[in-house]
Amino acid sequence: MSWQPSTPLLLNVTKKPSNIELTDELLDKVQALMCRKSFYRFVETFWAVIIPEEPVFNWHIKYLCDELQELATYIVGRQPKPYDLLINIPPGTTKSTIVTIMFPAWLWTQDASLRIISSSYSSDVSIDHASKSKDIITSEKYRRLFPEVVMRRDKSGKGFYGNTAGGDRYVTSTGSAVTGKHAHLIINDDPQNPKQAESEPLRQQAVEFTKTLSTRKVNKKNTPTITIMQRLHEEDVTGYLLKKKADKIRHICLPAELSPNVTPVVLRDRYINGLLDPVRLDAEVLAEARIDLGTRGYAGQYEQRPASEEGNIIQKKWFQYISRAQFEAMRGNATVHFFLDTAFDEKHRKGDNDPSGILAACKIGQQLYILHAKKVWKTFPDLIAFLPEYCKAWGFNKRTSTLRIEPKANGISVVQQLKVSTDLNVTKTPTPIDSKGVRLCTCSPKVECGRVVLVEGEWNEDFVEEIAGFPTQTHDEFVDLLYYAIEYFLIAPRELPEGITKGSFAGLL
Repeated sequence: MSWQPSTPLLLNVTKKPSNIELTDELLDKVQALMCRKSFYRFVETFWAVIIPEEPVFNWHIKYLCDELQELATYIVGRQPKPYDLLINIPPGTTKSTIVTIMFPAWLWTQDASLRIISSSYSSDVSIDHASKSKDIITSEKYRRLFPEVVMRRDKSGKGFYGNTAGGDRYVTSTGSAVTGKHAHLIINDDPQNPKQAESEPLRQQAVEFTKTLSTRKVNKKNTPTITIMQRLHEEDVTGYLLKKKADKIRHICLPAELSPNVTPVVLRDRYINGLLDPVRLDAEVLAEARIDLGTRGYAGQYEQRPASEEGNIIQKKWFQYISRAQFEAMRGNATVHFFLDTAFDEKHRKGDNDPSGILAACKIGQQLYILHAKKVWKTFPDLIAFLPEYCKAWGFNKRTSTLRIEPKANGISVVQQLKVSTDLNVTKTPTPIDSKGVRLCTCSPKVECGRVVLVEGEWNEDFVEEIAGFPTQTHDEFVDLLYYAIEYFLIAPRELPEGITKGSFAGLL
């Protein structure tokens, strides 16, 4: 019988695709098994689903993943929790990606019936975290590897969604109502906005909301809380937890630079050249953060060492100085604006009442130059007469200069009277919503990095003493005036006088 190779050859060709499909299916099963067994492997596998940038898997990422996986054994097993987890770590370290986005998605691969509540300082941030978790869960890869996790169509919102096994993800935010929901895990990610670190009302609100979250547990003995944040203040949520619940918390503290604050102590050996993450948080990045945040802000957010309110918010040595002659030589067309903090002294005797404070300043390049600052004790009529004289003496320009007055009760009266009786361009400063301490903290990075320059004069010493001595000084008018000047020149976008175009006004500010 002669050999005929065509038939068996064709049969082999037709069977090959089924072998490939079998191999792909097997690979998926292996990959799913590895992701279930290792949360860190899950993070590696699903990184690209939500983050387009190439990952930098520094050692701390695997360490945090392993810590979360250890806690997960108690969550999945519905066992008494060994501790609540508190993590202090700088911004830019993938903390939210790991804890608030990836971890809940991975937990459903272990037990799809788990219910999870996550929170942050704002609803937008909370919803964004939950949405990215949902993007992972609904991705083609996740559905292929974990087909048992099926999303419910009737529970598919951004802030609340669930699966067919009974698992739910519910999001909330600091200050919001949390009613009717109970969870097997609570995640509290940045309970207070880092940009409002010094606000005592917001700080207290975050602490009280943390207490409220602790009541939303399926089983108080079993449900752990994971709090992850950068330090903002001695009495922030971390400060509260360490003071009230230290014996029930596992504390992980990873400052950007090696220090005695690193906790657990054994992790100090993992720092590379003294840095937590030498790629993303190298010396250059940290130096820029120190300038942007100032010493106090950097100490809290990057060193996890919040400074006490009793310490100086602004230090004397931070102010720069320039002689009057040098200033006049470089001044050019810079417009001087004036800032007024009003008070009336009906007795007309210094010390019986608060003084009115006034400050003259301009901006040259990227620096604020303060020409003069003064306090006066005057009655209302005398103050109205004094202001035009002072402004004109320090370079008031009728076309471009403004007198900006704090909008408290006295200030409103002064604004109304000056508009009637003088040719000054009078307006109100924005109504402050934060305390003086918070406002001064907003100023401090600008002063510390040398962007506030004082023109030399007899007024310098009193001005600097009051600013650096806050809050222990008798008066604090200069604190308000410094804030308003920095906010106007260095922080807030310019508001041009009526009738002045941006082009014609260029260079005058």
